[in-house]
Amino acid sequence: MADPLLISLRAWPSQDKTADSLPYLIARINEQKGSFRNVTEASLEEEIRAIEVGESNDTVESETKDLAEESQGVEAHGDALATAREEIIKQVGTAYTASSHALDFVSLLLSKHNPKVVEGSISPYIKETIPFGSLGAEIMQEPSRSDTEKRTEDLVGLGWRLQSLIRSADSLLASASRLEQEMEHETTYWQQILSVKEKGWSICRIPGDSSTLGVRFGFAEAHAEFRDRGLAALRRDTAGNIELDRGPRWRGDKQLRVRLLKSGKPTATNEYQMTSDDQNQPLTDLLIRARNSLFDEELHHELSRESRNLLNQGVRSVGNAICFPLKDNSEVEVDLQPASEVDDKLVGDSTIPTAIAITLRILLSHAHGENHHRRSQPPPPISEASASRRVYPLLRPLLELNQHDTAIKAAHDLLRNLSCVLSAAKLPFTPEDEESSPTSAFTSLLTDLKPPIFSSLPSRLMRPHHTTMVTQLPLTRATLDIHTSTSAPTFGTTFQLRTLADSGPLPQSLQFPTVDKVAKHLFSITALGTIAYLLREEEALGRREGWRQVSPYLPELVRRNGGGKDRITISVDGEELSVECVIDKKPKSWQWRGHQDDDEQQQQNGRGLVEVLNESLA
Repeated sequence: MADPLLISLRAWPSQDKTADSLPYLIARINEQKGSFRNVTEASLEEEIRAIEVGESNDTVESETKDLAEESQGVEAHGDALATAREEIIKQVGTAYTASSHALDFVSLLLSKHNPKVVEGSISPYIKETIPFGSLGAEIMQEPSRSDTEKRTEDLVGLGWRLQSLIRSADSLLASASRLEQEMEHETTYWQQILSVKEKGWSICRIPGDSSTLGVRFGFAEAHAEFRDRGLAALRRDTAGNIELDRGPRWRGDKQLRVRLLKSGKPTATNEYQMTSDDQNQPLTDLLIRARNSLFDEELHHELSRESRNLLNQGVRSVGNAICFPLKDNSEVEVDLQPASEVDDKLVGDSTIPTAIAITLRILLSHAHGENHHRRSQPPPPISEASASRRVYPLLRPLLELNQHDTAIKAAHDLLRNLSCVLSAAKLPFTPEDEESSPTSAFTSLLTDLKPPIFSSLPSRLMRPHHTTMVTQLPLTRATLDIHTSTSAPTFGTTFQLRTLADSGPLPQSLQFPTVDKVAKHLFSITALGTIAYLLREEEALGRREGWRQVSPYLPELVRRNGGGKDRITISVDGEELSVECVIDKKPKSWQWRGHQDDDEQQQQNGRGLVEVLNESLA
């Protein structure tokens, strides 16, 4: 068999009519010579001289050689194309001749029976040369067949018909079986759809695919990025069960992990909602997992956005983890953990981390409720400025509560140490009375989370925290108000100390930024109150003969004694109460601490301040 003829259908190359046009020449000059500023009469003359002396011979020869090769290639291609064209025309002519002869033969054969029909199909030459009806055909008698052959043919035909009927019956039975199975699958599918609907889930059609049903498990008030992901298609598998198709953006279930860190090492972990990534669960359980996973993803996203504005509060964002300080030099780490990588072995006491995780989820739900309330109100007037996306207060309430609890603990330790010192000196003192406050302790609030307080918890956390402590010092009643708010104008914790003294020009109310300044002022008030108590007490100071206070603002007593002066000075700090006396020019000193050692107990022998002074002045 000869090789097939390959023919190229590309058009014959034609000369470009624009090759000699002015725009084409200008473009070529710009490409070869650059800008017209570089083309001068002197440069052209220099180039002509270089060509004449042979400096451009190589370039000219190469260009000439390329043009010659290109011309030869074009000529060879043209010859091959012309030969192929002639061959095609020859074969087409042969086919046309053969078909014309066949048509004339059939037309002449049919002219015997119906000459009018073939008048339009027979060629003029045959019509003029050969008369119609010259060519005919007859049916020959069929050969006779025996009865056996006829019976065999009838049986073969009957067999074919029976086989066709059996095949049709099998096809109908298979179709009926398939239809019955399909009905069972459809029944299972719609029963599961109905069970999902009865559980309260919203069933709708998938946008852009009206033939597919979907279920909404997300939150309508979430941000658009997470609201759109809260729709999953309910597709039927081969067994009729529903498969939850959450789209191409789903990368597995995730959940929030809260850990307590101390020196960078985890000491406690929250309780997990999902301990595995098993998808072979009932559909309602899968929907709950999908809802919780999407909610935790949004919560982590909002925590990341808020952490950027809380750098001044010690909040750090390192990769996927968000860290913020907690009391006792520890910190909390919040990150998003895939359900397939969760370690179900809890570390340490999970009470505080679990309470923090629940509180964060409650605050995000509260933010969704505020979005719904804002959306249900009449819209604001139209303005050119676009509404900015607000940052949800999620970490800020916890930071305020932690800061307030730290301030309460510091104030409580201050008053407890002061009470121990005054008790050791046997001076009148009443322990602090902490008024009932909804946020008096960080731990107690978070560990007592119960469903009835879910609705009231956000409002309790959002408002500023206030705690009052009342303490009765010697001849002075001190009230300490602790106010914490990370919003304007406070931006932290303030301490307001209100005093009501039985005597002496003590300030009525002062505000301090730190507990250390409160302690310094409180120690001064205690010392002044102790001086007033000594002057008022009948058994003290030898019935107060000649003793007077140097200044209302100094805890010091003096009296004249012959040519000199006796002096008593009292000072109080967080650990001890000190008394320095100069009696008859003999200095003496005593100290009372909340936890005295054996030497001090032997020196004072369990005596109080009044008893020691009476013995010294006797």
